Amino acid sequence: MLLNFLALIYVSIAWGSAFVLIKFAEETIAPLTVQAGRCLVGFLALLILSLVLRRDIAGHAKHWFAFLVFALLGIVILWITVAFGEKYISAGLATVMVTVSPLVTFIITVFITRTEKFSIVGVLGLVVGVVGLVLVVGVDNILGGSSILIGSLLIILGFSVFAVNGILAPRLASGTDPIVSSAYYTGMATVFLWIFAFIFESPLKTELTLTNSAAEIVMGVFSFASGFVVYYWLLNKAGAFFSSMTFYLMPVVGIVGGFLMFREKITVTQVAGILVVFVGVYLINREKFRKE
Repeated sequence: MLLNFLALIYVSIAWGSAFVLIKFAEETIAPLTVQAGRCLVGFLALLILSLVLRRDIAGHAKHWFAFLVFALLGIVILWITVAFGEKYISAGLATVMVTVSPLVTFIITVFITRTEKFSIVGVLGLVVGVVGLVLVVGVDNILGGSSILIGSLLIILGFSVFAVNGILAPRLASGTDPIVSSAYYTGMATVFLWIFAFIFESPLKTELTLTNSAAEIVMGVFSFASGFVVYYWLLNKAGAFFSSMTFYLMPVVGIVGGFLMFREKITVTQVAGILVVFVGVYLINREKFRKE
Protein backbone atom coordinates (compact mmCIF):
# COMPACT_ATOMS: atom_id res chain seq x y z
CA MET A 1 0.00 0.00 0.00
CA LEU A 2 2.87 2.39 0.82
CA LEU A 3 4.32 1.81 -2.64
CA ASN A 4 0.96 2.65 -4.20
CA PHE A 5 0.79 5.93 -2.29
CA LEU A 6 4.33 6.83 -3.29
CA ALA A 7 3.48 6.10 -6.93
CA LEU A 8 0.33 8.25 -6.63
CA ILE A 9 2.32 11.16 -5.24
CA TYR A 10 5.01 10.69 -7.90
CA VAL A 11 2.52 10.85 -10.78
CA SER A 12 0.73 13.84 -9.26
CA ILE A 13 4.00 15.74 -8.93
CA ALA A 14 5.16 14.69 -12.40
CA TRP A 15 1.98 15.78 -14.16
CA GLY A 16 1.19 18.76 -11.97
CA SER A 17 4.69 20.20 -12.25
CA ALA A 18 4.41 20.22 -16.05
CA PHE A 19 2.05 23.21 -15.87
CA VAL A 20 4.57 25.13 -13.76
CA LEU A 21 7.49 24.19 -16.01
CA ILE A 22 5.57 25.18 -19.16
CA LYS A 23 4.99 28.64 -17.75
CA PHE A 24 8.64 28.87 -16.74
CA ALA A 25 9.92 27.77 -20.16
CA GLU A 26 7.60 30.20 -21.95
CA GLU A 27 9.46 33.10 -20.39
CA THR A 28 12.31 32.50 -22.86
CA ILE A 29 10.89 30.10 -25.47
CA ALA A 30 7.85 30.55 -27.73
CA PRO A 31 4.78 28.44 -26.73
CA LEU A 32 4.70 26.04 -29.67
CA THR A 33 8.45 25.52 -29.53
CA VAL A 34 8.20 24.68 -25.82
CA GLN A 35 5.64 21.97 -26.50
CA ALA A 36 7.44 20.61 -29.56
CA GLY A 37 10.68 20.39 -27.59
CA ARG A 38 9.26 18.52 -24.63
CA CYS A 39 7.31 16.22 -26.93
CA LEU A 40 10.52 15.30 -28.76
CA VAL A 41 12.28 14.55 -25.48
CA GLY A 42 9.34 12.47 -24.29
CA PHE A 43 9.24 10.53 -27.55
CA LEU A 44 12.95 9.69 -27.38
CA ALA A 45 12.59 8.56 -23.75
CA LEU A 46 9.63 6.29 -24.57
CA LEU A 47 11.33 4.92 -27.69
CA ILE A 48 14.50 4.06 -25.76
CA LEU A 49 12.41 2.44 -23.02
CA SER A 50 10.54 0.36 -25.61
CA LEU A 51 13.82 -0.80 -27.11
CA VAL A 52 15.37 -1.61 -23.73
CA LEU A 53 12.29 -3.63 -22.74
CA ARG A 54 12.30 -5.30 -26.17
CA ARG A 55 8.68 -4.50 -26.88
CA ASP A 56 7.10 -5.33 -30.25
CA ILE A 57 7.54 -1.95 -31.94
CA ALA A 58 7.18 -3.15 -35.55
CA GLY A 59 4.06 -5.17 -34.75
CA HIS A 60 2.23 -2.06 -33.51
CA ALA A 61 2.62 -0.22 -36.82
CA LYS A 62 -0.72 -1.64 -38.01
CA HIS A 63 -2.47 0.58 -35.46
CA TRP A 64 -1.13 3.75 -37.13
CA PHE A 65 -4.57 5.33 -37.61
CA ALA A 66 -5.43 4.97 -33.95
CA PHE A 67 -2.08 6.46 -32.97
CA LEU A 68 -2.67 9.36 -35.35
CA VAL A 69 -6.00 10.09 -33.67
CA PHE A 70 -4.38 9.90 -30.23
CA ALA A 71 -1.57 12.20 -31.37
CA LEU A 72 -3.97 14.89 -32.56
CA LEU A 73 -6.61 14.69 -29.82
CA GLY A 74 -4.50 13.56 -26.89
CA ILE A 75 -1.40 15.68 -27.39
CA VAL A 76 -1.32 18.23 -30.23
CA ILE A 77 -4.59 20.08 -29.59
CA LEU A 78 -4.34 19.75 -25.81
CA TRP A 79 -0.73 20.90 -25.56
CA ILE A 80 -1.27 23.84 -27.92
CA THR A 81 -4.28 25.11 -25.96
CA VAL A 82 -2.41 24.68 -22.66
CA ALA A 83 0.64 26.48 -24.04
CA PHE A 84 -1.33 29.55 -25.11
CA GLY A 85 -3.81 29.32 -22.23
CA GLU A 86 -1.03 29.63 -19.67
CA LYS A 87 -0.12 32.95 -21.25
CA TYR A 88 -3.28 34.31 -19.61
CA ILE A 89 -3.80 32.33 -16.40
CA SER A 90 -1.62 31.01 -13.61
CA ALA A 91 -0.11 27.54 -13.62
CA GLY A 92 -2.14 26.62 -10.54
CA LEU A 93 -5.48 27.49 -12.10
CA ALA A 94 -4.47 25.76 -15.32
CA THR A 95 -4.12 22.46 -13.44
CA VAL A 96 -7.66 22.80 -12.11
CA MET A 97 -8.95 22.65 -15.69
CA VAL A 98 -7.89 18.98 -15.75
CA THR A 99 -11.22 18.29 -14.05
CA VAL A 100 -13.05 19.35 -17.22
CA SER A 101 -12.26 15.95 -18.76
CA PRO A 102 -14.52 13.85 -16.49
CA LEU A 103 -17.31 16.43 -16.85
CA VAL A 104 -17.17 16.31 -20.65
CA THR A 105 -16.81 12.53 -20.60
CA PHE A 106 -20.03 12.30 -18.60
CA ILE A 107 -21.90 14.51 -21.10
CA ILE A 108 -20.72 12.49 -24.10
CA THR A 109 -21.18 8.99 -22.67
CA VAL A 110 -24.58 9.70 -21.09
CA PHE A 111 -26.28 12.05 -23.53
CA ILE A 112 -24.58 11.37 -26.89
CA THR A 113 -23.21 7.83 -27.11
CA ARG A 114 -25.50 6.58 -24.30
CA THR A 115 -22.90 4.06 -23.20
CA GLU A 116 -23.36 5.08 -19.57
CA LYS A 117 -26.62 5.08 -17.61
CA PHE A 118 -28.37 8.34 -16.82
CA SER A 119 -28.51 9.20 -13.13
CA ILE A 120 -29.78 12.15 -11.15
CA VAL A 121 -26.67 12.09 -8.98
CA GLY A 122 -24.48 12.24 -12.09
CA VAL A 123 -26.34 15.25 -13.47
CA LEU A 124 -26.09 16.90 -10.05
CA GLY A 125 -22.35 16.26 -10.13
CA LEU A 126 -22.12 17.85 -13.58
CA VAL A 127 -23.96 20.97 -12.39
CA VAL A 128 -21.83 21.17 -9.25
CA GLY A 129 -18.65 20.76 -11.30
CA VAL A 130 -19.63 23.57 -13.68
CA VAL A 131 -20.49 25.86 -10.76
CA GLY A 132 -17.07 25.11 -9.28
CA LEU A 133 -15.32 26.01 -12.54
CA VAL A 134 -17.26 29.28 -12.66
CA LEU A 135 -16.03 30.12 -9.16
CA VAL A 136 -12.46 29.22 -10.12
CA VAL A 137 -12.47 31.39 -13.25
CA GLY A 138 -14.41 34.16 -11.48
CA VAL A 139 -17.83 35.61 -12.27
CA ASP A 140 -16.32 39.06 -12.90
CA ASN A 141 -13.82 37.60 -15.38
CA ILE A 142 -16.56 35.73 -17.21
CA LEU A 143 -18.91 38.72 -17.45
CA GLY A 144 -16.06 41.09 -18.28
CA GLY A 145 -14.45 38.84 -20.90
CA SER A 146 -11.00 39.27 -19.37
CA SER A 147 -7.80 37.57 -20.41
CA ILE A 148 -8.31 35.04 -17.60
CA LEU A 149 -11.51 33.93 -19.31
CA ILE A 150 -9.67 33.55 -22.63
CA GLY A 151 -6.93 31.44 -21.05
CA SER A 152 -9.44 29.31 -19.16
CA LEU A 153 -11.55 28.68 -22.27
CA LEU A 154 -8.49 27.64 -24.25
CA ILE A 155 -7.47 25.06 -21.67
CA ILE A 156 -11.08 23.91 -21.18
CA LEU A 157 -11.24 23.34 -24.95
CA GLY A 158 -8.03 21.30 -24.83
CA PHE A 159 -9.19 19.04 -22.02
CA SER A 160 -12.60 18.65 -23.65
CA VAL A 161 -10.88 17.29 -26.76
CA PHE A 162 -8.72 15.15 -24.49
CA ALA A 163 -11.89 13.65 -23.01
CA VAL A 164 -13.00 12.63 -26.52
CA ASN A 165 -9.62 10.97 -26.97
CA GLY A 166 -10.15 9.05 -23.73
CA ILE A 167 -13.44 7.68 -25.06
CA LEU A 168 -11.98 6.66 -28.42
CA ALA A 169 -8.73 5.15 -27.11
CA PRO A 170 -10.14 1.86 -25.74
CA ARG A 171 -12.09 1.28 -28.96
CA LEU A 172 -9.38 2.06 -31.49
CA ALA A 173 -6.36 0.38 -29.94
CA SER A 174 -7.47 -2.21 -27.43
CA GLY A 175 -4.83 -4.73 -26.43
CA THR A 176 -1.85 -2.63 -27.49
CA ASP A 177 1.22 -2.12 -25.35
CA PRO A 178 0.82 1.27 -23.58
CA ILE A 179 4.52 2.14 -23.70
CA VAL A 180 4.95 1.33 -27.40
CA SER A 181 1.64 3.00 -28.24
CA SER A 182 2.74 6.14 -26.41
CA ALA A 183 6.04 6.13 -28.29
CA TYR A 184 4.17 5.95 -31.59
CA TYR A 185 1.63 8.71 -31.00
CA THR A 186 4.14 10.91 -29.20
CA GLY A 187 6.41 10.62 -32.23
CA MET A 188 3.56 11.60 -34.54
CA ALA A 189 2.62 14.50 -32.27
CA THR A 190 6.24 15.66 -32.28
CA VAL A 191 6.16 15.97 -36.08
CA PHE A 192 2.94 18.02 -36.02
CA LEU A 193 4.10 20.30 -33.21
CA TRP A 194 7.43 21.06 -34.91
CA ILE A 195 5.63 21.81 -38.20
CA PHE A 196 3.36 24.28 -36.41
CA ALA A 197 6.32 25.75 -34.53
CA PHE A 198 8.25 26.42 -37.75
CA ILE A 199 5.16 27.89 -39.45
CA PHE A 200 4.11 30.28 -36.67
CA GLU A 201 7.36 30.79 -34.73
CA SER A 202 11.11 30.80 -35.28
CA PRO A 203 12.50 27.84 -33.31
CA LEU A 204 15.98 28.18 -34.80
CA LYS A 205 16.26 31.66 -33.29
CA THR A 206 15.51 30.37 -29.79
CA GLU A 207 18.24 31.16 -27.31
CA LEU A 208 18.77 27.97 -25.34
CA THR A 209 20.12 28.30 -21.84
CA LEU A 210 20.97 25.75 -19.19
CA THR A 211 17.75 26.50 -17.31
CA ASN A 212 15.24 26.42 -20.18
CA SER A 213 16.93 23.35 -21.69
CA ALA A 214 16.71 21.62 -18.32
CA ALA A 215 13.03 22.54 -18.12
CA GLU A 216 12.38 20.93 -21.50
CA ILE A 217 14.24 17.76 -20.53
CA VAL A 218 12.47 17.49 -17.18
CA MET A 219 9.08 18.00 -18.83
CA GLY A 220 9.81 15.36 -21.45
CA VAL A 221 11.44 12.68 -19.29
CA PHE A 222 10.00 13.27 -15.82
CA SER A 223 6.61 14.93 -16.36
CA PHE A 224 5.59 12.99 -19.47
CA ALA A 225 7.49 9.73 -20.03
CA SER A 226 8.13 8.58 -16.46
CA GLY A 227 4.81 9.98 -15.24
CA PHE A 228 2.95 7.91 -17.81
CA VAL A 229 4.86 4.70 -17.07
CA VAL A 230 4.32 4.98 -13.29
CA TYR A 231 0.64 5.87 -13.79
CA TYR A 232 0.10 2.79 -15.94
CA TRP A 233 1.82 0.65 -13.30
CA LEU A 234 -0.39 2.21 -10.61
CA LEU A 235 -3.51 1.65 -12.70
CA ASN A 236 -2.77 -2.06 -12.92
CA LYS A 237 -1.62 -2.36 -9.32
CA ALA A 238 -4.22 -0.30 -7.45
CA GLY A 239 -7.13 0.13 -9.90
CA ALA A 240 -8.89 3.07 -11.54
CA PHE A 241 -10.43 4.55 -8.39
CA PHE A 242 -7.17 4.87 -6.47
CA SER A 243 -5.32 6.06 -9.58
CA SER A 244 -7.96 8.73 -10.23
CA MET A 245 -6.86 10.47 -7.03
CA THR A 246 -4.03 11.78 -9.20
CA PHE A 247 -6.42 14.31 -10.71
CA TYR A 248 -7.34 15.59 -7.25
CA LEU A 249 -3.71 16.06 -6.24
CA MET A 250 -2.50 17.67 -9.49
CA PRO A 251 -4.16 21.05 -8.80
CA VAL A 252 -2.54 21.08 -5.35
CA VAL A 253 0.87 20.48 -6.95
CA GLY A 254 0.21 23.16 -9.57
CA ILE A 255 -0.96 25.74 -7.03
CA VAL A 256 1.92 25.11 -4.63
CA GLY A 257 4.44 25.04 -7.50
CA GLY A 258 3.02 28.24 -8.97
CA PHE A 259 3.29 29.99 -5.61
CA LEU A 260 6.85 28.83 -4.96
CA MET A 261 8.15 29.68 -8.44
CA PHE A 262 6.05 32.69 -9.47
CA ARG A 263 4.40 33.79 -6.20
CA GLU A 264 1.02 33.19 -7.84
CA LYS A 265 -1.90 34.19 -5.65
CA ILE A 266 -5.17 32.31 -5.23
CA THR A 267 -8.32 33.71 -3.65
CA VAL A 268 -10.63 32.10 -1.11
CA THR A 269 -13.34 31.95 -3.78
CA GLN A 270 -11.05 30.05 -6.11
CA VAL A 271 -10.13 27.57 -3.37
CA ALA A 272 -13.84 27.07 -2.70
CA GLY A 273 -14.40 26.59 -6.43
CA ILE A 274 -11.69 23.93 -6.61
CA LEU A 275 -13.30 22.00 -3.74
CA VAL A 276 -16.72 22.28 -5.41
CA VAL A 277 -15.27 20.94 -8.67
CA PHE A 278 -13.82 17.95 -6.81
CA VAL A 279 -17.22 17.24 -5.26
CA GLY A 280 -18.83 17.37 -8.71
CA VAL A 281 -16.28 14.99 -10.22
CA TYR A 282 -16.78 12.59 -7.32
CA LEU A 283 -20.56 12.60 -7.71
CA ILE A 284 -20.25 11.86 -11.43
CA ASN A 285 -18.02 8.86 -10.76
CA ARG A 286 -19.58 7.74 -7.47
CA GLU A 287 -21.20 4.58 -8.83
CA LYS A 288 -17.99 3.48 -10.57
CA PHE A 289 -16.03 4.10 -7.39
CA ARG A 290 -18.50 2.01 -5.37
CA LYS A 291 -18.37 -0.87 -7.85
CA GLU A 292 -14.59 -0.94 -7.76
